[in-house]
Amino acid sequence: MKATRKDVAQRAGVSEQTVSYILNKSRKFSQDVEARVHNAVKELNYVPNMTAKSLVTNKNYSVSVIVHDISNPIFNEIMVGFQEAAHEHDYFVTLCDAHHEIDKYVSNLIARNTEGVFIYVLAAYDDISFLERFIDCDVKIVLGGNIAINKKKISKHVSIIDADHIDGMHQIIDYLADLGHEDIVYLSGIDIHSKLDHRYHAFHDYYEKVFKRKAQVIENIAPFDTTPESGYFLAKKLIESNKPFTALVTTNDLMAYGVIEYLNEHGIQVPNDVSVIGIDDLKFSKYYNPKLTSLGFDKKMYGKVVFEQLYSMIHLLSDVKDVRIQTTLIKRESCKKIST
Repeated sequence: MKATRKDVAQRAGVSEQTVSYILNKSRKFSQDVEARVHNAVKELNYVPNMTAKSLVTNKNYSVSVIVHDISNPIFNEIMVGFQEAAHEHDYFVTLCDAHHEIDKYVSNLIARNTEGVFIYVLAAYDDISFLERFIDCDVKIVLGGNIAINKKKISKHVSIIDADHIDGMHQIIDYLADLGHEDIVYLSGIDIHSKLDHRYHAFHDYYEKVFKRKAQVIENIAPFDTTPESGYFLAKKLIESNKPFTALVTTNDLMAYGVIEYLNEHGIQVPNDVSVIGIDDLKFSKYYNPKLTSLGFDKKMYGKVVFEQLYSMIHLLSDVKDVRIQTTLIKRESCKKIST
């Protein structure tokens, strides 16, 4: 027979209300009392009735994460922190691999009464009006992954938590300049005209400030493609363009892998002939050949910060926020000083 809250209370020698307080983390008790309750829960294999809890609190303890492509390893690293924080607050997480079917997911999540949603890489979607559907249904929203929102109705209802790519681009360009590079080309997997992507815009603005000339960019045909295949294609496009270059910066590490593959196939050595820098500092990048120099940030901590903000908005503990997470340029083997 399934154990009840009453069974836990009897085993622990406390009231049912005390069990509820401790399991809901809504009131502190002595270490001895809390230990007795948690031990009783474990011994009886007690699982709280979340439906009953939802009726009392008017919360269903469920949040959702929408990503554009779950195969991108950065999502796994971020989700470790997000899931840990959610678990600490007894929240269930639904992960949605939306691709271009975002409207279907929005309808399903609203129908399932999700309390909040974290959307990573909004730039992947041409039309962001679906955010208004969440807002109209009082679903709390945190956005991440290189975001800038200019639409007033949306911006005042959403929190934005992102890596600080503006400072990050300063780090990248300063580092390459110190190595003697001036012919630096940015390979963009995102439409450079999109206001949702400020990696390119940060690169463009700081490059022109430092070198007093126009920044060079090669962009993809597709509005959003940051895969290794995209990097491979853009490296080919760059070579065919005959633009001068001694260093390349890519939208992310995945694209950098494809760039280096193409260059290797065509006898162009990294870093002897050209320096390459990625963004995101994926775990695999330090094992790549050559070990990839990349702009990184603490992704596990980022995931925790995102959930805590979502939780605070759901429970009316915080207004919307615009937060930037510190980035650090991790210098490895894919960059080299220009010989004089």
